[in-house]
Amino acid sequence: MSDLSKPSKGAEKILLAQIKQEFSAPAEAIEHYLDLVEQYAKENNLNVTDELNQIKEAEKKLLSQYEEAFNDNTSLNNEKKSSEEYSILRHNLRTPLNAIIGYSEILIEDFEDDFSQEIIDDLNTILNLSRDTEKAIERFVDFIKGELTENTSTDSDLGQIQNAESLFKSLGDIDYSLEIDEHLENSDVLIVDDNKTNCEVLSRRLTQNGLSCRVAFDGTTAIEEVEKKTPDLILLDVMLPDINGLELLKRFRKKNKIENLPIIMVSAFNDVDSVAKCIKLGASDYLPKPLNGTILMAKAIASLEAKYFRSREQILLDELHIRATTCPLTGISNRKVVFDKIDKAYKKSQKKDSYSFSILSMDIDFFKSINDTYGHPGGDEVLKSFSTKLQESCKPNLVGRVGGEEFIAVIDKLEDESIENYCENLRQEIVDLSIKFQDHNIKVTMSGGIASSNEIKNLEDLINLADERLYKAKEGGRNQIIFDK
Repeated sequence: MSDLSKPSKGAEKILLAQIKQEFSAPAEAIEHYLDLVEQYAKENNLNVTDELNQIKEAEKKLLSQYEEAFNDNTSLNNEKKSSEEYSILRHNLRTPLNAIIGYSEILIEDFEDDFSQEIIDDLNTILNLSRDTEKAIERFVDFIKGELTENTSTDSDLGQIQNAESLFKSLGDIDYSLEIDEHLENSDVLIVDDNKTNCEVLSRRLTQNGLSCRVAFDGTTAIEEVEKKTPDLILLDVMLPDINGLELLKRFRKKNKIENLPIIMVSAFNDVDSVAKCIKLGASDYLPKPLNGTILMAKAIASLEAKYFRSREQILLDELHIRATTCPLTGISNRKVVFDKIDKAYKKSQKKDSYSFSILSMDIDFFKSINDTYGHPGGDEVLKSFSTKLQESCKPNLVGRVGGEEFIAVIDKLEDESIENYCENLRQEIVDLSIKFQDHNIKVTMSGGIASSNEIKNLEDLINLADERLYKAKEGGRNQIIFDK
């Protein structure tokens, strides 16, 4: 064997990882396609339970046996085996694989008319994946026998070794340090772990990188800490003395959405099922023990960044919503919101006989004179103060500005008072209002017209009726609200 084809120890580790991946990818994909077949069979009441169970059991056995063989034959103190022992290993790994192939072929042959073409294709995919898995088993056995590196007969094998050497060299050349952006500095991280040493190590790593840490050694204390102040991030160990980490995760998720409180689970359990369960229960991420400092910081920063940008996004969405639904000068609802409310109220009144609503159309009296006297700044101050008082007085009913000095209230909530009394009280509160502008106390009045859904069934006519009564109030001397024709 040439020196070129003999891998270094570092490259050998990378080759091992590649060889394991060549097996794991097709072998684990079989399980996913099998789930699709099983789901289809259940939905269509097909009696294929025995065949599917045989394939599932064989698939589990295959994964288990490969994992055991991989660990036994790649450890530092593993001993070289005889050719016969390697043949037995190859045979043992092929046995469950043959069962997967055999029962998949039976399903295709016996249930071809019952399965959809998509499911037939899935079963054929399982067969193809099984053949890929078989090749990976051959490659694995050749590697642990030493034949893969000692007899590097193909350009492909030699190229793979050279790629592994190149990757190993690149890994040694990496000079990398994580930096926390200014907006994440002093983010509050709660570490929940019953091991004081673990807490100390985690806390020191995080604080050295600009984060602030709190510690809880059990679930009860963790709950208390979160109630005192919701942290920006929780690092939560699965194993705790009083409340296990998964139960604690569920409890936190009842009160805090994942976007508001990221939680990274930390555990020695590194199997896929454990990780998947944590994610299903609401974990943001998962860290296996023993912890790698770089991965710890990368995941912590990623979770904090996601939380930060989600909160920024929500702030921007809230701002956009405010801009889209409120009058920028007065801060009360705008024309669109008012007429959307009228439309919804009208539709509700058409469906529900017991529901009715009224439209109160209003103007500030002599507003042009106010602008002429005090200028536009004075007029703006009147509009703002008038709107604030109107909104306070109309609650819980909706009121909005629909034009210059024009306002509409949609009244569908009255507590033991007539609409006449409601409107009269509103008018009087405006009369009593004193608006401060510079050295002046400005007094205003309003005119209004009201129309009820009980009076007229057409929505456009209802709005016009309220406007007609408003004009009648203005023509009749202002500072009044007209109720009838």
